[in-house]
Amino acid sequence: MAFVVAFVVAGVATLPFTWFLIVASLIAFALAPAKNNIVLISTTVILIALSAQNLGWFSALIIPVTLVSYSRIIDYFFFAPFSFLTLIINRLSSQPLQLLHSLPPYTSELLWLPLALPNHEQLFIAAFRNNPQQALNIFQYTQTFSLPGFQITLQNALPQIVADQLQQIQSIPELIFTANSDHPILPFLISPFYHLDSESDIPTSETPLPKVKPEISILLPRLQTIIQDIQSALENQNIHLRERGLDKINNKLVQLQLQLPSLGLKNEAIKRWTPVLEQWQKVIKLEQNEQSKLSQGELINPFQFGNPVRLDQKNLFKGRQRFADEVVRRVLNRDRPTLVLHGPRRCGKTSFLYNFPRLLPSDILPVFVDMQSSAITTSESDFWFGLVRAIHKDCKSQGVQLPNIPERTDFQARPYPTLEDWLHKVLAQIGERRILLNLDEFEKIGTAIQKGQITIRLFDELRHLIQHYEQLGFLFSGVQTLEELGPNWSSYFISVVPIEMLYLEPNEAEELLLNPDPDFTLRYATDIVKEVLKLTNCHPYCLQLLGASMVNQANFNHTDFITAELLQASINDAFISGQPYFTNIWTEFTGTTPEEMVIGQELLLQVAKTDILLPITTEIAEKVLTRLLRYHILHKINGGYDFEIPLLKQWVKERAVRS
Repeated sequence: MAFVVAFVVAGVATLPFTWFLIVASLIAFALAPAKNNIVLISTTVILIALSAQNLGWFSALIIPVTLVSYSRIIDYFFFAPFSFLTLIINRLSSQPLQLLHSLPPYTSELLWLPLALPNHEQLFIAAFRNNPQQALNIFQYTQTFSLPGFQITLQNALPQIVADQLQQIQSIPELIFTANSDHPILPFLISPFYHLDSESDIPTSETPLPKVKPEISILLPRLQTIIQDIQSALENQNIHLRERGLDKINNKLVQLQLQLPSLGLKNEAIKRWTPVLEQWQKVIKLEQNEQSKLSQGELINPFQFGNPVRLDQKNLFKGRQRFADEVVRRVLNRDRPTLVLHGPRRCGKTSFLYNFPRLLPSDILPVFVDMQSSAITTSESDFWFGLVRAIHKDCKSQGVQLPNIPERTDFQARPYPTLEDWLHKVLAQIGERRILLNLDEFEKIGTAIQKGQITIRLFDELRHLIQHYEQLGFLFSGVQTLEELGPNWSSYFISVVPIEMLYLEPNEAEELLLNPDPDFTLRYATDIVKEVLKLTNCHPYCLQLLGASMVNQANFNHTDFITAELLQASINDAFISGQPYFTNIWTEFTGTTPEEMVIGQELLLQVAKTDILLPITTEIAEKVLTRLLRYHILHKINGGYDFEIPLLKQWVKERAVRS
């Protein structure tokens, strides 16, 4: 065997110049599938060494010959003219799938040149228009080849393929489905856009952007946000509000269309995406027309009792200026106390925080941090990353651009230095302004510490920030005060000012019932508004609940006038719609143990049915009564006890069931 190899090597070395180049070319051509540059270099050096004695300096020509053969440049120049002609062939026969199978990578996997075949991307675009599922198979197969020519082809084809998929939408369900990870085409083409961070409009570092043209990364997140807005609008129970929500979304699409040049899109991209935006506007307009047909003669129902009132719902948010003034006074105080906004559930604390940007002066930048999000209490690094991201997001929405936030991995490695380094840059940039951090449902921090997800070191850092960062203010919002949460809280946060938020003022509550929306036309019989204020005691949730029920009853009875009879029907409707709220009070606030709950519920039933509370004779009953008074379920009046909210009293009397 060794003799045969030696004979072949000796024979190759003595070949004439032309034949030696042919052999070298064939060897390099055969090595191409290995995709190993070291093997190519080694082989080229050996061939030069073998031919040096016979060919002299001409042996150096082996280098370009092997490079040309190894790179399969001949393949490219063979397929390029055919690929150019395929566009004409496709126009005549419309068989893009078959033509794609006649081109690389099916006929040659090794086009090493960083050049796309002419019209190759146009065939992909035509194939997706002809048969998206089969075209996707070819696209994914081509994607497995890392050679630059193939990747350039796919990058060039992708924007038009995605635009075509979004342009062929004919209905709202189809439009919404494009954002679903179960969509048969789009998630496989641009998968990172279907795994976005829940509180951001850009892919996370764990799911980097695919190799796509900038227009996709610019427009796709915006279009997905619009889809989320459509879903939210259609979830509204009132037809008028659905119609109004869709109108706002269409205006957003019009604005986006006008902004395309300013977003950095080139003329080709603008021409590609304009038909998509126009088609979406048509689809939404058709849905608006359908909603308009359904809403004939129906009153608008702006009341919202299920979720907090957000900043853009300014007509629905009434009052609370006294509390806002108190917050401003405390934040600007030299002592800079930590504020604790507390009160019973559903009293409007979160709505108040959401509306801070409108209630506070511009030199105070409120930042809302939702502690109910599991993502922020999983670990200390996640807490600080979430806090920093909230600061950046909310300041941006108020027109203040801050330095880019560090990566999540930076917080995982060094959470506290990363936090303080970023804060130093931020506070230097905002000048004389202050940032007010509002931690809603702050009790969740204590729960995370009890579970071992967060250590007490987080309290040390919070205290450090409160004491040494004068431009930072803190407001904790929840049901309980710091003293009620235990020694960790009360000992770490010494300079604390509690602010209790309860009910609206009567004039604020009346304004809510009469003017919750500019298009609101519901009228009330004499003393109906007064009776509603009495029933609810101006409790924000109960006002919204009963207001929504009255509109529903008016629409059901085809009237715009609420009588005493319709008010009673509305109360019954409110007991059904508000069942979770009433049940929560009945089960959670009557006691902390099964024994306490039984006693607490018995006390409430006594007051609801007899207006008399029997004498308290046991220590546990005294504790339960104290709890009911603390959370404003009962209050002392005329030497006895009664419900603070008559509507709750009526529910307990008529519908409560003992645990």
